[in-house]
Amino acid sequence: MNDISGLRENNQWCKEKSVVKEKARDFKERFNEDVSQQVRLDNVDFNGILDEVNVMLVGRRTEEEIKHVVWSWDSSKSPGPDGFNF
Repeated sequence: MNDISGLRENNQWCKEKSVVKEKARDFKERFNEDVSQQVRLDNVDFNGILDEVNVMLVGRRTEEEIKHVVWSWDSSKSPGPDGFNF
């Protein structure tokens, strides 16, 4: 079921459809894109990656190389951003 049956308005539960619709529209308006507030990076000079380093990073790897890297990780290290150890 994809609907909003009510919402809290001024610390009271409101189920009146017109109020729920109005508050949903107000909420949506908060997240409309305002181009004038966008961060611009036109004049920022980022450091680049050398071509040979890029080839090393994205180049093809053999199954043996991948296995070596995966099996060499210590599984008892701290968890990653997803909450799981490697």
